[in-house]
Amino acid sequence: MTGDARSDVAKESPETDAKHGAGQGGSSRRSRSAQEHVSLKGLGSLERLRDRVETAAHELKRLREENHALAERVRELESHPEAEVQGTFLSLEHDPELLSRKITGFIEAIDRYLENERKRS
Repeated sequence: MTGDARSDVAKESPETDAKHGAGQGGSSRRSRSAQEHVSLKGLGSLERLRDRVETAAHELKRLREENHALAERVRELESHPEAEVQGTFLSLEHDPELLSRKITGFIEAIDRYLENERKRS
């Protein structure tokens, strides 16, 4: 919200002044000041709420796009029944050589651990 809009909130018309008891001494000034403070505070809350709604809307759009892409992938996979596999299907999107080195490293680490446990026994 711009500074102009905030200053518009702070300015009250003569009709508004009459409603809130303007001209009845210092107490109306204090209450008017309190009303302006509450109004400005309310505007900040509305701005934060608007920002949160915009963020939520962007997240919903992103999730819808992701959902659409996943639905398309499911249709693609379902259209190729020859790709059906009995048992567990595991799809790895890594470089096969890198995956092999990682698995070999894990096996070697387990072997070292077992060897150290055997020596302690």
